[in-house]
Amino acid sequence: MIKSWIKIGMTLLLAVGIVVAETARVSTSAPVKDYSISFFSDAGYHKMRVEGGSADLQDRNSVRLESMTLTLFSGEADRSVESVLMAPVAIVQPDSELVGGPEAVRLVRDDLELFGEDWSYDHRERKIHLRRNAKIIFNANLADYLK
Repeated sequence: MIKSWIKIGMTLLLAVGIVVAETARVSTSAPVKDYSISFFSDAGYHKMRVEGGSADLQDRNSVRLESMTLTLFSGEADRSVESVLMAPVAIVQPDSELVGGPEAVRLVRDDLELFGEDWSYDHRERKIHLRRNAKIIFNANLADYLK
């Protein structure tokens, strides 16, 4: 009888913990090392992963990442990587789905590499803006882009 009450109690604690984890945001006064968060499509496939060597989570609306890597996946069963965005420093605004930084950024795709500084990426629009020192290297025939 006591074992079954313990099981029920543990199940309730686990259920409450899952609900709290899904509804609450994490914040801490100390930087989080080896930060990583993934996002998935409605079908359960990997859509995006954001990683950082460290993350400052003090402000829930503006997360500062050091050594950021943002990987965009197809969101399909093949889990193919569409783009990888890397920056030494990035500010992530989760609610507006914006990422940016004053320093350098590098975007790598199969068909091009892009470099620049003072940048922003709008995930809803899937657009990157470079304000300084933009450089693009095309890995495909330029005629393919001009069609």
